[in-house]
Amino acid sequence: MRSVSAVGQVRRVENLSDLGESLAVNWAFRAGDDRDWSRPELDDQTGPGKPWQLLNPAQPVPDLLPRLPQRIGWLRLRLKLDSSFRRQPVLLRWRQSAATEVFANGHLVRATGIVSSDSSMAKAVHGMHDYFAAALPDSMGNLVLAVRFVVAPTGYRAQYGQRVNYLLNMNLLPNGQETTQPYYNRWQSLTQTLVAGLLLMMAILHAAFYAYDTTQRANLFVALATFFLGVASLSVGVSFLLIDELSSYESWSLVNVLCYPLGYGCLLTALYRIFDRSQGAIYYGCLVALATFAVLGLTDRINGASWAETGSEVVALTELVRVTALSWRQRGANIIGFGMGGALFCFLLFFAYDRLERDGLLKLDQADVHLFYIVGVCCVPIAMSLYLARTFVATQRRLTGQLLEIQRLSKQSFEQEQDRQQMLMRQKDILAQQVSERTAQLQASLDELRTTQDQLVQKEKMASLGELTAGIAHEIQNPLNFVNNFSEVSTELVRELEEERAKGVERDTELEAEILADLNQNLEKIGHHGQRASAIVRSMLQHSRTSTGQREPTDINALADEYLRLSYHGLRAKEKAFNAAMDADFAADLPLISVVGQDIGRVLLNLFNNAFYAVQQKHLSGQGGSGYQPRVRVQTRAVKGGIEIRVADNGVGMNEDVAQKLFQPFFTTKPAGSGTGLGLSLSYDIITKGHGGSLRVESVEGEGATFIVMIPNAR
Repeated sequence: MRSVSAVGQVRRVENLSDLGESLAVNWAFRAGDDRDWSRPELDDQTGPGKPWQLLNPAQPVPDLLPRLPQRIGWLRLRLKLDSSFRRQPVLLRWRQSAATEVFANGHLVRATGIVSSDSSMAKAVHGMHDYFAAALPDSMGNLVLAVRFVVAPTGYRAQYGQRVNYLLNMNLLPNGQETTQPYYNRWQSLTQTLVAGLLLMMAILHAAFYAYDTTQRANLFVALATFFLGVASLSVGVSFLLIDELSSYESWSLVNVLCYPLGYGCLLTALYRIFDRSQGAIYYGCLVALATFAVLGLTDRINGASWAETGSEVVALTELVRVTALSWRQRGANIIGFGMGGALFCFLLFFAYDRLERDGLLKLDQADVHLFYIVGVCCVPIAMSLYLARTFVATQRRLTGQLLEIQRLSKQSFEQEQDRQQMLMRQKDILAQQVSERTAQLQASLDELRTTQDQLVQKEKMASLGELTAGIAHEIQNPLNFVNNFSEVSTELVRELEEERAKGVERDTELEAEILADLNQNLEKIGHHGQRASAIVRSMLQHSRTSTGQREPTDINALADEYLRLSYHGLRAKEKAFNAAMDADFAADLPLISVVGQDIGRVLLNLFNNAFYAVQQKHLSGQGGSGYQPRVRVQTRAVKGGIEIRVADNGVGMNEDVAQKLFQPFFTTKPAGSGTGLGLSLSYDIITKGHGGSLRVESVEGEGATFIVMIPNAR
């Protein structure tokens, strides 16, 4: 390995004790990122105007953020070791709240976390763990340390057991030192995990007790309290040993801060339930205090965890002692009292240990002292659990006695029940015979009702057919008149053609060609109007036939146009003086839709008939005034999932009560004898049940009504 020349400031290390040499100060710092900054021969002199500046890395990360616009930077430190350490490895030990890559004389010796110039990819570690790396000085005893680091964005920082988030706090140790985590960390992780297991098992036990007897709500709150306290203990155990990543550590710290106030709040509520105490102002004041501690835990970066844990313990334990003292005469209160005494003793010893040690009254290991705190946390939940278990056993014994009494009474009741069963069997036979006779009578009435209903439905169809027939008779007259007229004209043209041909050589061929062209045109018009008459007859036949239920692609625009005119001419055939304006607004891009044509035709005819009837009644009654113009409008358009047909009129309209009953069978607004009340009911069934669509009405009384039909695309 080549020697490293001193380019920047050099720190001399004469000897190393087992405690090591602190490397907390006099580091050269530079913001930014360049891997060449790891080279030992790099000029890293510090001073005014220099890119490298002196920095103490053992300071809070938030204090460094103003100097790290991209959250990434480098630290360098030059060491000159005594000749006894030349060519001998030394040990680096440090804690950090960042992601780092540590270089020794230009060689990467340890990467901790993920260092990346992309902040979304970087992953920092927390400062609770020790990290180790071996470094080898060169032949001259030079050791150049370079640390590439990335800090995480500022976030939640109330970390358990750590007041400040140091960027880097490094020590230089002689080789051969132990490279494991501190004993206290391992002890904390083990004991807190065991306590978490105990508390969570208690939570499961009391949840089972509550599921067995939901009237004992104290079990529910003890289950919740032990669950939250167990999770809080688990978060401490995990934080001390099992996780490195800063974001995970912060998440567990947040769980710890929230679970302690929740756990002690549930524990306090459970005690009130156990002693059946009313929850007054003091109780709610304690809950407010616990909530305040939780908020402080989330907002106070330095002391937040202590507020959330210790503050909650003090408030809850004080109120628990007060309530237990007031309820001391109740049966079993001494069990909880002993738990309170144990908790007070353990907590007092834990918090007063420093003073006792200074006075020489007590000398314990740090791990043993912490054991008193763990026992204090468990005392009250265990005491409550014993009390509730004792209550559960007493309840079980009482229920067992009641069960034996119930069995005795059940045996006695069974004998009486047998006698009643024999009497009931006789009554059952009599009732079965009566029910059979009554069922036969009801079936006969039902058959008669169905026959009557079928007759009414047929009557409605025949009434619809009668109205359609009148319209068809009027409608078919037009094409027949055209056929007759063009036939007569064609006959005259044929006679003229024969006369022209009889002239022999003097005949006019141009005239003959002209006559033939006229004949051809007349024949085309005769054929067109004949087909129109045939289509009208075919529609009439389809309307009169029973629907087969077969769906076919149908042009709704053509169907609506045809039945609109048929309905209008049907009414005109009965009322010669009636006139109404018809507006058709058909969507040009309306696609064919698969429907049962006969059924949809009946629906449209019924809606058109009702619309023309409404405007006729308004005209005859004079409600519209002298300037009233009857008008019926039909509109089609494509909507999401199908098509929509709107039939609107400016007739008499209807009120809300009538609109709600409009689609009920046998409901009609027409005079007696003018309608069956089945037209709209059948139409509603055809649209909703037969085609899966919807039929609804919008109306304003005196202004008109709009029927809206939505037919979905066939699936």
